[in-house]
Amino acid sequence: MRRLFTTKRGVAVTATVATMLAASIGAYAYFTTTGAGSGSGTVGSSTALAINQAAISYSNPENALMPGTSATVTFTVDNSSSANQQLGTISVSSITTDSAHAGCDSTSHATWFSTTTDVVNHDYAHGNGQAVAGNITITFNDDLNVSQDVCKGAPLTFHYAA
Repeated sequence: MRRLFTTKRGVAVTATVATMLAASIGAYAYFTTTGAGSGSGTVGSSTALAINQAAISYSNPENALMPGTSATVTFTVDNSSSANQQLGTISVSSITTDSAHAGCDSTSHATWFSTTTDVVNHDYAHGNGQAVAGNITITFNDDLNVSQDVCKGAPLTFHYAA
């Protein structure tokens, strides 16, 4: 054993074995730990959809609303956003007219007009003129207790909300 540490070859072999032994022990020695980190991103915002009246069809041959008749309205949607956006419902928020027919509106006579709501619940991609499934019915209710002559020939504007 003494020769092992006195010759160059013995010292080299001993050093090699010691290095390998230290490396093998070091390779299996480690600490466990945990870590954490963070990053950032941005979420976009919605852009209002444009609700367009595509067509209107009347329940009578005169092709106009008259007391006791209704009209069915269909729609298209324009999505100017670069992302998809969902349209939930379309409803009539108000009905107005010109000053010559003041009183023929949903504010002055809330019971004269009734409407349905189109429950759409559809996701629309970017683009214009996209067809909307469903429709809305607007009814000019016949009020037997009061003259509705103020509405004769009135140009009605339907205001839609989504």
